[in-house]
Amino acid sequence: MSPDTLLLLYAFLAVVALIVLIAGFKLHPFIVLVAVSLGLGAVAGMPLTGVVKAFQDGVGGVLGFIAIVVALGTMLGKMMAESGGATRIATTLIALIGERRVHWAIMVVGFIVGIPVFFQVGFMLLIPLVFTIARRSGGGLSLVKIAIPLVAGLSVVHGMVPPHPAAMLAVGAYHADIGRTIAYAILVGLPTAALAGPIFASWIAPRIQLSADNPMATQLSGETSRELPGFGLTLFTVLLPVILMLAASAADVALGTTSGLRSTFDFVGSPIVALLIALLFSFWSLGYKQHFTRDQILKFANDCLGPTATILLVIGAGGGFNRVLLESGVGKAVADLALGSHASPLLLAWTVAALIRVATGSATVAMTTSAGIVAPIAAATSGSNAELLVLATGAGSLVLSHVNDSGFWLIKEFFNMTVPQTLKTWTVAETIIGVAGLGFTLLLSLVAGCAPREPELSAQGWIEVTATLDPARTPIYEGDAPMRFDFLKNMQQGDKLTLSAYSMGAHSGTHIDAPMHFIANGAPIDQVALEPLIGRARVIAISDSVQAIDAAELNKHDWRGAQRVLFHTRSSLRGWMDSAFHKDFAYIAPDAAQLLADAGVVLVGVDYISAEQFGAAAPRTHQILLGRGIPIVEGLDLRPVVAGDYDLIVLPLKVKGHEGAPARAIVRKR
Repeated sequence: MSPDTLLLLYAFLAVVALIVLIAGFKLHPFIVLVAVSLGLGAVAGMPLTGVVKAFQDGVGGVLGFIAIVVALGTMLGKMMAESGGATRIATTLIALIGERRVHWAIMVVGFIVGIPVFFQVGFMLLIPLVFTIARRSGGGLSLVKIAIPLVAGLSVVHGMVPPHPAAMLAVGAYHADIGRTIAYAILVGLPTAALAGPIFASWIAPRIQLSADNPMATQLSGETSRELPGFGLTLFTVLLPVILMLAASAADVALGTTSGLRSTFDFVGSPIVALLIALLFSFWSLGYKQHFTRDQILKFANDCLGPTATILLVIGAGGGFNRVLLESGVGKAVADLALGSHASPLLLAWTVAALIRVATGSATVAMTTSAGIVAPIAAATSGSNAELLVLATGAGSLVLSHVNDSGFWLIKEFFNMTVPQTLKTWTVAETIIGVAGLGFTLLLSLVAGCAPREPELSAQGWIEVTATLDPARTPIYEGDAPMRFDFLKNMQQGDKLTLSAYSMGAHSGTHIDAPMHFIANGAPIDQVALEPLIGRARVIAISDSVQAIDAAELNKHDWRGAQRVLFHTRSSLRGWMDSAFHKDFAYIAPDAAQLLADAGVVLVGVDYISAEQFGAAAPRTHQILLGRGIPIVEGLDLRPVVAGDYDLIVLPLKVKGHEGAPARAIVRKR
């Protein structure tokens, strides 16, 4: 059995263990994710201390962002609840649309109110309104016809629309653009919620007869005496973070990379800043304006954070599991298998999420785990649309809720349904969301660029990152062959043509090292495959003060999940690829090279003429990378680019039987 096959078997058994321990033995998902992650790393051959370190890094990397988003979003939701803002949005929309179409209005209410709050919070906010409407109708409106649209709107937003935590984690795993993800999620989510909500509810309601005695309805359908905030101000407060994030994405399209205005939009439109601005605004619009004191607002903020602990722990542990998948080599093995099978990443993401959802009952576990499995495949598959992958994963994570899902029992108890009735209503609605969400995502892929299309080839957007070869200025590594360019014939001197002769080493200027450079029987440059030389790359910005890019330095940056990594160092900052040779250039330390190799990186690039420390006792960095068959691009001129994700093409001269060759490199911002 090959090493990759073993890794795939271990990954399969890990997922089975997750399912059995959570669904069968009823263990807490956080405990199961920790135990299974550590076990997977150990059996996959990772050093035991490395397993723990990888898991810790995964948890820290996820929660460093998600924890802040959850905290800010939860406090914003609490302000909506305490101020009566959710009720104001609901009552105004119902009055505008009319009680005959109240099931459509309540779906829109659930969709809007669900943006800043968790599913359970939104449900508790709006369920009194559902009972009140049903009571006012005097039996003319079925509770099912009103309730199913509400939970459909809330569920779609919970699973597919950032800034909800699981959706945000998927955005990070797939490196999706937050603004485009929100825009696509609204386009897909609204028709999905309509199918699963008002349309399905109108059909199923006459077929479900609920008991006339509902204790929860009696308890929660009373009127409130609180003066409600204004509709426009409340709606603006709820949508403010979404508006800011969409504005940032629009600025990225409309404004140049050097624009100061674009930088400002990117700052205020980042999820953390956007939510912070909305929360601070809510303290005035839903707090002071509603006559709450500072002490009351502080109490609201404190009280709402406790219930988020479990959600954060599960999401963090999911991030740790994802990191172990990557560092153990499972991610690369799964990606290689999927690439060989030509499976659609969208269908794969939906299927994996759906299977885990059905087995564990947790949409959060399903989304975080499946994103970690599918992200390496998406990174290695040309044509994958990261934003649509978030939606496909979210749709799969919502399908077929049944008795192992806490939401199932929430719906059953509040609406006083039997188990069969809950299966016919809630379970079917969730399944419609999952299937319709995938269907609309696939339709959108025809427009958004995920489906195979004939590409339009042009030079637009490509940036030259090749160092100019100039004997007077190009640095020559100590001991390497000198560079000499001569004119054999020159029209400027009266000849009929111009003809040149070049003399230089194979490692001059921008060039590629093939395995043959330091590996006995390694492949020469003419046998290096095209796959690692063309595709998505990530530029990592290293501070001018850093000379040794070791494992500790590497892990300060967001490099995980990248197939190709290019280091923008002091050499670019100081223009050293256009000057005399410097010995104190930034280099990749062996422990960082090992991390890159173990994570499945297929190409590494640096912006000076060697990736190895000058004067190193042994060429360990080259041996580690080239020993794994990873070509090294050296001598890049990365001055025109900043940190971020790019398309990369770097092609060497096809010199037969030698260890390296000069190359031309270009990148294009993704």
